Amino acid sequence: MSEEYRIQPFEMKNIPHILDVVVPLWSPPTGDPDFKRFNVEYIIRNNFFENELHYQLVDEKNQYCASAFFARKGEICKAEDWFALESKKYSEELLISSEMSRAYIEMMDKKTFEMMNQNDIKLTLYISSKKGCGSKLLNELCRGFKMQGYKKLYLWTDCECNWEWYTNHGYELVSEDVYEPYSSDDEDYMTYVFRKELQA
Repeated sequence: MSEEYRIQPFEMKNIPHILDVVVPLWSPPTGDPDFKRFNVEYIIRNNFFENELHYQLVDEKNQYCASAFFARKGEICKAEDWFALESKKYSEELLISSEMSRAYIEMMDKKTFEMMNQNDIKLTLYISSKKGCGSKLLNELCRGFKMQGYKKLYLWTDCECNWEWYTNHGYELVSEDVYEPYSSDDEDYMTYVFRKELQA
């Protein structure tokens, strides 16, 4: 990795940078801009597990460029604690979409964790706000994970994300399914689980 970039532990103050990237992609069809941003932050926090495996890449000016979160098998997420505090200003009708998001994420996480061994690691969130920086961060972290004894990297994604990126970068597609609650008569909502052998 070139010297002008540095990997650091992720700082929660940078969640707004992630939101700027993904709110246009992950927003629910209902609610005002404030609720949409709240709902997407809930999705992000559902990918933040109780461990030390949260990283960010910053440039020479200490500007946020990318982030990557990971989890080991059996680790837990405490997004519900944040949700309990922050959801009070929204109606129960609006919060249905938040519940749908949580249920979907939990289902896919469970499915992916069941495929993993104890010496595997799961990529839970991977976001870049600057072209090429996500790959810099992920590649460097994966080399480190290999040196720590992890064997395979797993992740899940879906048709709303750039899932083809993984097929083009050496990841093996191990599961491809239709998620009926998000599908329509015109189009199936596809989910994907990928894995990759870690290399030093």
